[in-house]
Amino acid sequence: MNAAHTAFLATQSASDPIIQQIEWLNQRFHQYVPPLSQQAPQQQVVQSPSVPDDAAGVEEGLHETVCEEVFSSYPFREVVPGCRAHPGDIVEAGPLAALSLPAEFYPITDSIPRDVVVSGNLSSLQLEGIIHACQRHQVILANGQRAGFFIGDGAGVGKGRQIAGIILDNFARGRTKHVWFTISSDLIVDSRRDLTDIGCYVKVIDGCHELDRETRVFGLPSDFKEGVIFSTYATLVSSVQKGGSFSSTRTSRLQQLIKWCGGEDFDGCLIFDECHKAKNFIPNKEHASTKVALAVSSIQRMLPKARVVYCSATGITDVKNMAFMERLGLWGDGAPFKSFPHFLESVQRKGLGVSEMLAMEMKASGMYVSRGLSFKQAEFVTVEAPLTKEQIKVYNQATHVWNELRKALDSAMLRTNCSNNRLWAQFWSSHQRFFKQLCMGMKVPTVVKEAQQALDSGCCVVIGLQTTGEASLVSELTKSKGTLKGFVSLCREILSRFIQQYFPIKIEGVKEVDQPDDEWSVQAKKMLLAFANKIDLPHSPLDEMIDELGGPDGVSEMTGRKGRIVRRSQKEIPVYEVRGQESDSCIESLNVKERNMFMEGKKLVAIISDAASTGISLHSDLRVANQRRRIHLTVELAWSADKAVQQLGRSHRSNQSCGPLYKLLTTDLGGERRFAAAVARRLQSLGALTKGDRRAATGADLTEFNFDTPYGRSALRTMYYSICQKKCIPGVDLDVVTNSKYEFEEFNSIMQECLVLMGLVEVDTLRSGAQVKEKDTGNVSMFLNRILGLSVEKQNLIFSYFTECLNVTVEGAKKEGRYNEGMLDITASSVNMIGKPKQVFKNFTKGSGPTKSVLLNVDRGMSWDAAMVRMDNHSGRLNGFYISKREMWGRKRYILATQKENSTHLFKIARPNTGLSPLDEEKTDLLHKYLIITPEKAEEGWKCQYEESHDGCLHGKSCRNKGVCTVGSRCYKLHLLCGNNVTLMSVLETAINKSAAKFGLSKYESQLRVVRVELDGGERVVGIRFPEILIPEVERLLKEHEIVKQATLPSLSQTPSLDPTPVTEIQKTSSSNNHTTEEVTSINDKCLTRAINPPVTIRNFFKPRSKVDGAVKTNNTQKTPVVDLLDSSDRISNTLEDSSKNTSPSKDSSTNSAGSAKISRKRSLVDSSVDMPRPLAKRSKQQCSLLNSFSKQSAKEVSKKVPSCPVCAKMFNTDTSNEEINSHIDSCLIE
Repeated sequence: MNAAHTAFLATQSASDPIIQQIEWLNQRFHQYVPPLSQQAPQQQVVQSPSVPDDAAGVEEGLHETVCEEVFSSYPFREVVPGCRAHPGDIVEAGPLAALSLPAEFYPITDSIPRDVVVSGNLSSLQLEGIIHACQRHQVILANGQRAGFFIGDGAGVGKGRQIAGIILDNFARGRTKHVWFTISSDLIVDSRRDLTDIGCYVKVIDGCHELDRETRVFGLPSDFKEGVIFSTYATLVSSVQKGGSFSSTRTSRLQQLIKWCGGEDFDGCLIFDECHKAKNFIPNKEHASTKVALAVSSIQRMLPKARVVYCSATGITDVKNMAFMERLGLWGDGAPFKSFPHFLESVQRKGLGVSEMLAMEMKASGMYVSRGLSFKQAEFVTVEAPLTKEQIKVYNQATHVWNELRKALDSAMLRTNCSNNRLWAQFWSSHQRFFKQLCMGMKVPTVVKEAQQALDSGCCVVIGLQTTGEASLVSELTKSKGTLKGFVSLCREILSRFIQQYFPIKIEGVKEVDQPDDEWSVQAKKMLLAFANKIDLPHSPLDEMIDELGGPDGVSEMTGRKGRIVRRSQKEIPVYEVRGQESDSCIESLNVKERNMFMEGKKLVAIISDAASTGISLHSDLRVANQRRRIHLTVELAWSADKAVQQLGRSHRSNQSCGPLYKLLTTDLGGERRFAAAVARRLQSLGALTKGDRRAATGADLTEFNFDTPYGRSALRTMYYSICQKKCIPGVDLDVVTNSKYEFEEFNSIMQECLVLMGLVEVDTLRSGAQVKEKDTGNVSMFLNRILGLSVEKQNLIFSYFTECLNVTVEGAKKEGRYNEGMLDITASSVNMIGKPKQVFKNFTKGSGPTKSVLLNVDRGMSWDAAMVRMDNHSGRLNGFYISKREMWGRKRYILATQKENSTHLFKIARPNTGLSPLDEEKTDLLHKYLIITPEKAEEGWKCQYEESHDGCLHGKSCRNKGVCTVGSRCYKLHLLCGNNVTLMSVLETAINKSAAKFGLSKYESQLRVVRVELDGGERVVGIRFPEILIPEVERLLKEHEIVKQATLPSLSQTPSLDPTPVTEIQKTSSSNNHTTEEVTSINDKCLTRAINPPVTIRNFFKPRSKVDGAVKTNNTQKTPVVDLLDSSDRISNTLEDSSKNTSPSKDSSTNSAGSAKISRKRSLVDSSVDMPRPLAKRSKQQCSLLNSFSKQSAKEVSKKVPSCPVCAKMFNTDTSNEEINSHIDSCLIE
């Protein structure tokens, strides 16, 4: 150990023993040599390298383990008095569960009706999301824009209800215009249901198309000037022609929405539901962004005061997809990061675990919630659909034809001088679609068998697909001129269409007018088309499944395709028909009707595709007729983890009678079985879908089965390089890959052939040692798609090789300390905080809160009483206390060994100084090194070893570094940085890199890791493990950065006459929080009345009275219903006017209480008056013409009362002339 580190240890009361034990760990376990990298230099240790065999006690210093508790149960909190728990088993990711949301202060009870809260229509969890969204919207960022909120709840938690609650609260406070974006117009039915379920009757406008239909000469009617526009992202990027067919003026839908909102002063809600649709936004490179992403960013910038809500269960699967979330305030003017690229660079650094900390800080600052529905009720089963010999023969024939087509196409392009640069892109695109359809088609018999078994057992079936193959079906329909008969093989159509359209036969570059044909190419094209027609390819999987499971009358199809091939009986010839009829409503689309048929039990099989699956609920809802258990068959599982999880969330949601049974159908092609098995194992072990931990099922990463990761890309590059160079990858066991079938030379030649067949290298260049193109070396998706074009044996062989390379790469990263496993748990018998947390970097911190230094005392030992309790809980012949056969540093050591559950040869070891070991001991090793003894003989030695190791090391009195060495000691100090850490990450890393050698820090100390510790009092602490000695170094670096930043400001250089400001003052000014918080807007009684009462229609206007009304009014039968309605309207308007007179006009907190008192008085009046119908909402001119005249006349005849307007209920003075009253009524009717 060098002198600097020794000097530092001398100043500490106790150091982390792990620092001094890494070397002994490395000696006990074989060292791994990572491929293509140098081994890290070994650290020198305190004691002599000659370590006894019984050094197991040393290794127990490594008491940091990857957090096993990925999810924590989400506790019920009574955020609003009387609220009820959510009807479902809700969980939250472990790191997020360790933190609390900010305190609630928003008066949500002023706007949400009491009965909605008490009845549970809005659960506690949903009310919590609504309150924090509204609180966040009160914040104005430093750039002048209003802060946004991100609802990241998983599928089935109730994001729609939370959105509805946010809209109701804002409408009640006078903000009557809102825009709700989503991916499908079908979901407007669900949005209206969510609003009405919480007693909100705000008008939902079906996109810009309904605005176009309702626009008149003088503009929109009054009832279309407010409400919620429900628009799709596709509509947002479209345009419409103004002025009829004779005008060439086109207006974008974006401009139309901005105009409807009222321009930049708009302060209503902008809801971006399923906002992952806008993920492909690239700041400063708008031309490379998708149209949807660009439009979403544009509307946020054009409406700076809008209340933005981002909503998605899969919103931040990758941090780079957050670029459009500008309102979170994480980057920009006055934000922690100056720009999104700077933010992205800081978060994406390897091995830092910033993704977890980012989610934690977002929650702690009140801008993010992420709860998920537990999958405890669900079951997961992988069903193998192995290919038959006939299917393998067909598959290999198909790969042979595509291989011949590739070679023929290459020759034809040379012979015809083809200049089509897109030809190969079209080839590989058709190649991918062909084999995906082929794989699906070969699963159809197994799907039908499983579905029939489920129906026979009293269940219903949900079948999940990703694609439908509609483009190929339409192409075949066009070819047959609309008279298609019989089922169609989409695979054959894809292959034939490519050959017919793209195979070149005309010789280019010839001066003749008519380009001549190349005879060889013509003959090759004919032969290839003949090959395509001869192969016995399967029919369209979707059409075949529908036909086998009962036809259209028994199967609900929820896909994006417009037509299909069906037959009503087995005797009929299958024909093409258009889905749906002309009479289908534009609001309740065909997919919604099909969904309703399934939920009502009229159809027991549902088939959903990727295009139509998002947002659809197919679970066994307690409110619907079909409460059979769902058997969810996944025929096509997306390689993308978030898409796979999105589809699984359709049949597992809140308020269900029973959980679904997931059956993941797999073949033995291309590792699909291994992939699907990992999906099932992962979801079953985690038990939920949420974010905040990289191992959570829709979190930042699905590292167990997501191959397209930095490690996957690195493994692919290594594999390509080794194949081309004919080298064996260190660490890869060839026998495991090939099942001991091939030697390396033969195996590598097969792998080279695979690369040629996949189109990655040419044969001639491969012989000369050429490599795969640089742009293709890390393209994992290309690799996974193109191996489908290999024969069954070859694709399984190369996929096994790739997965072994991936395992080696990950293990190498772990050994080198570069692998980020997520959050670590500190396991100990006792953890106490030393002193109080101290704020650090207070003059430099930007972000949501302060950074605090926390020092913990960790006691990892096991007392004698705890050891006896553990022994009593484990019975067995070999379970008990043991003593070492040899002395270790002058004395024998005691252990407690208990047999591991479900194992016959592994034991768990506990020691008095280091507690329970995370490593297992072999039975033979245990008996070789230890002797079993009785508890009576072990008690004294155990207690002595426990007491002596409190502050002393394992070496005892003979230690050469007595007072400094802490190897094997029971207690050590752990230093954490808690709070706002994301913005400091780059500086913390720089400080460690610069000072690690100076202070002699080990590789362990130089790793920034996210750590979670549970204190003795039950409190959880989450932070970054960071050496305390480097705190001054970090402050010095931050001070230097701030000086450089201030020196480069042009304002300072242009004002030399100003008094020089001390650096500390400049730091305080620059780091101060520039956010401002607005006062909460008081309730607008008229707006609230319109929101919580259904609009007056011809049906409810003449609605017959209930029995209660009739009983109350038996003594006054002369009054007509219309008169009574007017009377109650007058009484309510009088009450509202009286309340408004008593309300203070000040805008402080008393305004809110006054508004609350007003609305409560109004509600009590309505509730207590049994004979009083609900007050009238403001009627449109269509509703208030003849009926109002009759009602006014009958009111005058029955009773002589103060004149009032029958439309708006305004009271007139008794001396008001009839002309003035009529003029006022006319203006109300026109409005």
